[in-house]
Amino acid sequence: MSKAMNHNKILRGSYGKVWIDGELFANIKKFEAKVEAKYEDVEIAGQLGKKRRYVGFEGKGTATLHKIDSAMAKKLAEQFKTGDVVDSKIICALDDPTAYGAERVEIFDVTFDELMLMSFEQKNIIEEEVPFEFGDYNFIDFI
Repeated sequence: MSKAMNHNKILRGSYGKVWIDGELFANIKKFEAKVEAKYEDVEIAGQLGKKRRYVGFEGKGTATLHKIDSAMAKKLAEQFKTGDVVDSKIICALDDPTAYGAERVEIFDVTFDELMLMSFEQKNIIEEEVPFEFGDYNFIDFI
C-alpha cells in the first residue's frame, strides 16, 4: 500500500549502517548493493519480436569507507595471498528515525573483488572503495 508523500519522511543516507561478518563498519560513507537480472534471448518461429527468458541474477555492490584503519586489509590480505578465500555476509540497514520504518537486507555468499593496498592524495581525505559480488540476499525488513 502506497503512503501519502511527505517530504519529511524521505529517507536520509546518514542513517545507513553496514555490518560485515557481524562487525559494524561505522566508517561507512556510501554503500550500494544491487541485483541485475540475467536473461537468455528466445527466438520463436513465425514471430518477428525477440522474447527473453529469465535465467538468474547477478549481485554486485560497492562499499565506500572513510579510511580510518586497516580493517579490510586485515580481513582480505592473507585470503588473497593464500587463495583460501572465505565468503562473507553483509547486513545493511537504513533506519531513519523520522521515516515510516527501517529497511534491512542481509547479503550472502559475498566475495570481495579487490583490496586497496595504498592510495592517497595530498590535501584530501582518504576513502577506500571495496567492490564485491554476492550470490544471495534476503530482505529482513521492508518499509
